[in-house]
Amino acid sequence: MSISAKKDSCLTCEAKQHSALCSSPEVVRVIDKVKVVCNYKAGQIIFQQGQDPLGLFAVQSGLVKLEVNSMDGHAHTLRILGPGGIAGYRSLFARETYKANAIAIEDTSLCYIPKTELFQIFAQHPEATLNFMQSICKDLGSAEEKWVAQMDKEASERIAEAILFLQDHFNDQKWTRKEIAQWAGTTPETVMRTLAQFEKEGLIDQAGRKIIILNRPGIQSRSTHL
Repeated sequence: MSISAKKDSCLTCEAKQHSALCSSPEVVRVIDKVKVVCNYKAGQIIFQQGQDPLGLFAVQSGLVKLEVNSMDGHAHTLRILGPGGIAGYRSLFARETYKANAIAIEDTSLCYIPKTELFQIFAQHPEATLNFMQSICKDLGSAEEKWVAQMDKEASERIAEAILFLQDHFNDQKWTRKEIAQWAGTTPETVMRTLAQFEKEGLIDQAGRKIIILNRPGIQSRSTHL
């Protein structure tokens, strides 16, 4: 991890339009004064399970995954964050250690906001608090929907769903079979077999790590539990 020598201005940051923190021009100006820009290479760990949270991380550019390790040693992806996404808030507000690892999927720039300054922003700008709460509720809803859906679906259905989700939200990224497996809650071997079957059926094409959906209705039908 490295810290930017130049302090990129929040006023010209394109990610702020997607951020739950940047609720008003005044709040953006305050954040611009207190934030620290941190740069991570692909694969670098931003924070780890068990560490104490000291602030929040807002994605300025790049991609970050939140990953938890199960008791049997398997890694599962909880969420993927693009520009504007916020990492570390649950543990910070719950006053707990981190329950997941945050890892840069590609070269990523993050704005780090220390918790003291963050709490001052929320105390002085109630609209920022409300905006952030709304974002947290949406995240909780998405997590619940994913959890319920995965309970009833077979591995092939979860993989089809993962392909659709990752293409719709992060189409520029070339996902490894391991990353797809972590998102779908299965193994890389199962992902490879399933993708080979999808390709045989003419639903997708594989060009290295790039997965091209040839028959979207077909993949959608394969993602639905009947």
